Amino acid sequence: MQFRLLAVIMLFFMVSCGAKKSVAPDVEIPHLRYSKLVKEYKANSFKEADFNTVKIDAKMSYKIGNSSQKLGLNFRISKGEKIWISGDFLGIPVVKMLIEKDSVHYYNKFDKTYFDGSFDFIKQLIGVDVSYAVLEKLFVGDLILNIEKNRFKMDISDRSYFLYDSGNKNYYIEAAIYPLTFKTKSQVIEQVFGESLFATYYKNYQNVDGFLFPKELSIKGKNNGKESIITIKYNDVKFNEDLSFPYKVPKDCDKPVILKPKENSESNE
Repeated sequence: MQFRLLAVIMLFFMVSCGAKKSVAPDVEIPHLRYSKLVKEYKANSFKEADFNTVKIDAKMSYKIGNSSQKLGLNFRISKGEKIWISGDFLGIPVVKMLIEKDSVHYYNKFDKTYFDGSFDFIKQLIGVDVSYAVLEKLFVGDLILNIEKNRFKMDISDRSYFLYDSGNKNYYIEAAIYPLTFKTKSQVIEQVFGESLFATYYKNYQNVDGFLFPKELSIKGKNNGKESIITIKYNDVKFNEDLSFPYKVPKDCDKPVILKPKENSESNE
């Protein structure tokens, strides 16, 4: 069931009482200055929210090629420090991951494999450079683009504020922001010369303690001709709880994953 691949893909990935905030078809989206959009987005971002930890109970469905499956997921996030993910199949924990600022750790009880090392492992799977900060932003719904530091091209498209980077020679990068709520709608990273694609789509948000947090997240990936589509639904979200991040590789997981030799390639930075 390709649990090892799934375990890594899960990394990239994912309104009170379930009600959705959306833009009515007849509502005109106001034109904003770039600086005004940045200010509104920043004010509504998780980075600026007064929360230090997040605990999430979620469900995930995925399709990788002709293979599909459903898993239960539990996330624990300490803002700016670490992300802990536990995946279960039929109620039995099968995969566990601990993502820290400069390292990735995981084990898979099904194929008895484990990994302790750098983010190069993820890059070899999806073809895109990532960091801890990028992964945390994806899970909590913040933009991976630094729109405060860099001024991106800005348009109104598909009833949202559309931002894109036209100066990167290696990757095409774009993002969309919902009007009214100023929350992330989508993010896309695609190789200009290659087949790698990574995209996230935030279908709706939920009100948690007065803060709009993702409710449903879809992830689309493509690397070396293989496509994957993942949908994650956050069922229960709690902020500022005292969390632990237990991680210990079981003795029977004795097959280390060895990275392939690095190839000379240009960075997307």
